[in-house]
Amino acid sequence: MPSETIDLSSVVMPTGSDEEMVFHTFRGYLAAVCVWIEMLYPHPDGTMAGVAEAVRTRPWHAQPPRDRVLTARGAEILRNGWATEVLLNSPRVLGGDDLVSFANLWAPVQSYYAVFNAFTAMAMTVTGSKPPKSHAALLTWAATQVAHPASPFIVPWTARVGGPPNAHTFEGFGRAVIDHGISNLSAPHAANAPSLLAKALRTTRREQIDDHREGWRRGLRTAAGKPRKNLPTSVLVANATALRPTTLFDLLWRLRVRSNYKEGDALLSGALGPADAATFHDALCEIVASTLLTVEIYLAALVGKATLERCAMSLSVPRSLAPRSVRARIDLW
Repeated sequence: MPSETIDLSSVVMPTGSDEEMVFHTFRGYLAAVCVWIEMLYPHPDGTMAGVAEAVRTRPWHAQPPRDRVLTARGAEILRNGWATEVLLNSPRVLGGDDLVSFANLWAPVQSYYAVFNAFTAMAMTVTGSKPPKSHAALLTWAATQVAHPASPFIVPWTARVGGPPNAHTFEGFGRAVIDHGISNLSAPHAANAPSLLAKALRTTRREQIDDHREGWRRGLRTAAGKPRKNLPTSVLVANATALRPTTLFDLLWRLRVRSNYKEGDALLSGALGPADAATFHDALCEIVASTLLTVEIYLAALVGKATLERCAMSLSVPRSLAPRSVRARIDLW
């Protein structure tokens, strides 16, 4: 499968419109993830091969779980994820620059659901039971998985931001030194990529906390017995501290929600040209491919490579898109 270096050389800075600033911010966050992966896992055969090698050196690989079953329903869900990845990649292969720009409106949704389906199939196989059905439950399950020492996930997927505002904790970033003052408009490069991801997770967590404020305030009363209009700081800190860590998968969910409900115009018109739009789309495709590869390597160990390969080969993928699909990753399992 081709491993592409995210090209930032022709991307220019936004001029200041809200749409441009939003697009540039998220493009930078996604590109930073790819830049960091390329830096962490260089390999003569490409970054995907480097990721595969790193996944197999995790502690789980010494004693992988055995005798798990990929059920018919689990296989169907997994194929749904693979098919969604094919759709995500199709504008890069079948269309021109203009189509990629339009595709960016729906690409975050496709990216999230490709990963969501892969995780659902993984959860079904690992637990041997029905997986978490809601997005919130599955994102919580994913956050638990990446933090577990026996998980197949590697940096940057292990990166987690926890805690309340102004007292965040940062775990799973490996040996990276985080610059907490980095601008969201900084151009990603090898040195600042971890800091940009930390910024992305921190701002994502801020939105998560804001979404919970009303629920945390509901039912609280003042000393006089009246409903509180504001959330006490002590309650905010206690609840935000107890809130599960925020991960890269929450960033994908944040983008999925924004593309559907909040900032579709920014994804359509915020790019400063074809190269800018392509960088955003390429980064999503590469993050999805690397994430699915991690899940696939783990599932192949659980159910047997032959079983998983039969499942993958049962998906009819157009020849032109096969190099950007699960078909291209089978040899890396």
